[in-house]
Amino acid sequence: MRRLYSSWRLLALGLVLAVVAVGVLALNLHQQERDRALEHAVTDAGVISELLVEVELPPGAGDLTALSPDARMRIERGVAHLRDGGRVVGLQLWARDGRLLYSDNPVADPLSVDERAHLADVLSGRPQVEFELDEGRTERTATVLIAPLDDDGRAAGLVAEILLPEDRIATELRRGTIRLFASAALLLLGVTVVAVLGRRRMLRREHRALHDPLTGLGNRTLLAQQDLSVRPRGGPDRAALLLLDLEGFKEVNDGLGHAVGDQLLREVARELRSAVRGSDLVIRLADDEFAVLLREVPGAAAAHERARALAARLERPFCVEGVGLEIGLSVGVALHPEHGDDVATLLRHADMALHRAQHEGGGIRLFDPADDRRDGAQLELLAELRDAIEGGDLRLHFQPKVELRTGRTVGFEALVRWQHPERGLLGPGVFVPGAERTALMRPLTEWVLREAVRRCADWRSQGWDVDVAVNVAPATLLDPDFPARVTELLAAEQLPGHALELEMTETAAMVDPHRTAETLRRLQAMGVRVSIDDFGAGYTSLSYLKTLPVSALKIDRGFVTHLLEDGADEAVTRTVVQLAHDLGLTVVAEGVETAEVRQRLLELGCDEAQGYLFARPMEPADVPGWMRSSVAAARGSVPSPRPSGR
Repeated sequence: MRRLYSSWRLLALGLVLAVVAVGVLALNLHQQERDRALEHAVTDAGVISELLVEVELPPGAGDLTALSPDARMRIERGVAHLRDGGRVVGLQLWARDGRLLYSDNPVADPLSVDERAHLADVLSGRPQVEFELDEGRTERTATVLIAPLDDDGRAAGLVAEILLPEDRIATELRRGTIRLFASAALLLLGVTVVAVLGRRRMLRREHRALHDPLTGLGNRTLLAQQDLSVRPRGGPDRAALLLLDLEGFKEVNDGLGHAVGDQLLREVARELRSAVRGSDLVIRLADDEFAVLLREVPGAAAAHERARALAARLERPFCVEGVGLEIGLSVGVALHPEHGDDVATLLRHADMALHRAQHEGGGIRLFDPADDRRDGAQLELLAELRDAIEGGDLRLHFQPKVELRTGRTVGFEALVRWQHPERGLLGPGVFVPGAERTALMRPLTEWVLREAVRRCADWRSQGWDVDVAVNVAPATLLDPDFPARVTELLAAEQLPGHALELEMTETAAMVDPHRTAETLRRLQAMGVRVSIDDFGAGYTSLSYLKTLPVSALKIDRGFVTHLLEDGADEAVTRTVVQLAHDLGLTVVAEGVETAEVRQRLLELGCDEAQGYLFARPMEPADVPGWMRSSVAAARGSVPSPRPSGR
């Protein structure tokens, strides 16, 4: 290096080589920027195709030859709306053979020879992009040829020609060029000021090690380095750690894509950063989890008020990519020094408070030392649960499902109980949520399935044509080996697949919709039916409901209990029944306790029901007797069976 600096010729040669290297790099990066801009154009076109075209395709569209007038009108309105927002210039739809199906332009621009040659490529999943000025239009466009997809995710046999404003693409390329020139200048400057840039690189490495690359906020490592004993500006030495979890963020990621999700996180980070003081610290801990370390907090009331103010800043619509997004928020709060002398302890206690807040439906919760004791008791209980599974201390009770129109018992839902040697008979709410967070959920689910399948096979061998339903956790549906294990259990008891129904919650459907759908399709191929339990209590994207291979919806008991007193509950129930029937699904009502509610459900078109009106959960030995009474009651020879009192 010293010889290089002492020789002008060598230095000039080094600069020339650097310029050449920068030029080659610039060309490569420019091409990458162009490819990225084209990729964004294809992505935008795909979203527009999904919003405007795919929703109008009839099921099993195949090679579509025409659009209905209503579909054309809705597409026209959608194009006009996006055009007014500057998102699109125009839209044309072409059949596989090149015939025009729709155009927003009175003077439709025919496909060019090149575009016709690319139709087969587009229909096979390779979109095409070109920049042009179509006849009858006043601005140049980035024209994207893309194949809309049908319900099964295959090309629907037509091609959408979506015209996007070219200036957006040009802006991206121009920004990329500016970045390239800036990078080149920095690189050339580095040849002459190695020491300065060396120090800058060191500082950047330190920054990356302590900060989140997406939002620029501090990370978990930076939080761990905080010394709580330091008193800023001589103020109070008390502090508060707030743990914030965004509710509904996964639905944004799944529904609108990770790019929109990332931008939402940046907006949230910007809002948090602007809402705190200079002595406070904002941290991004995980995907949608943030922490705020508040300094100089007088006490619990002040910490709660600061948390409430932060929540108010975030619980508002965020405009991302032209879409208004609203998020919920749960906050856990831990105080220093009351709840811990170091960051690790505060973080653990704030996490406990956060989980409690989420369990109670959101909001802000201050850490309660009793929560720590309860967590210890829960861990002890889970340790005993493993022995209970292996030692035969679990029990299954069965609650019948009744066909409302005929009164016939069609099946039973299996409900697990734990005969604890000291605490007596425990319901699933005591131990199942804890098991779901550990590896115990798999052996627990397998025990319940095995016992339910065995009992159902026994009843069917006695001549009772009933099925059995078992609840499964989200993690179970993401296990690729789960369908194979179900097959083995059915084969061992010679039980047909259609006699088994698996119940999943709306949350389970949304954890990973694509993997869940794949598991459900494999189960469906075996004849096993799947229903969505507690429908209406969670959040299910209707697009997923349309594609998930489910056979039934179970209306959450929260809507059924006050069906006759609350008009809103009746409206929701009526809507769910209509929606399910339109999708070809069976509707089951939970929590039916009175004959009046049963009659109203029958009038609304509900298919099946279960609840204390018919029977409480019963032990397996009581099922045959119940079936005999149920059959007799359905025939009108004896009064309708009443709750057994268990």
